[in-house]
Amino acid sequence: MSTVIIEKPETTSEMSALADQVNTMTGRIRERAMELFEKSGEARGNDSENWIRAEEELLQIPQSTMDERDGLIVLNVTIPGYHEEQLKVIALPDALIVSAEPKHRHSRNHLAAIGAKRIFKRFDLPDSIDTGSVHATFENGLLRVTAMKLAKPKTKVAPAAA
Repeated sequence: MSTVIIEKPETTSEMSALADQVNTMTGRIRERAMELFEKSGEARGNDSENWIRAEEELLQIPQSTMDERDGLIVLNVTIPGYHEEQLKVIALPDALIVSAEPKHRHSRNHLAAIGAKRIFKRFDLPDSIDTGSVHATFENGLLRVTAMKLAKPKTKVAPAAA
């Protein structure tokens, strides 16, 4: 079992770099969805289908489950064909982002991706987490990420006015 490094963007520049990465991927998907729209003769009413098809063409969408138990959020993501050094987990207070780049091989004339597509998936969380508690392991194609939920502040009940 291998431990996967967790990134926890905290500074403005780190958050900006993450936003740029998300915007770049979203832009690629948007461009491909527009190409599909134009290729269809600009048929209206297929926006969602074009977007989903563009995502499927550009990204590998991994199977995943998320559970809550004993104050923990546990995210399991199936990522066959990758190694831990290819994986990146980004912990935000309200989401976990999992990404992986396919391995590349070098030949005399070019660099080619082997097999799988890029993985980039944001998992919105049901509760806020302590980003310092996030831990991830990877074994036999299964990424398991655990995070402690933040304790919800107790609200004081004001006494009823007489």
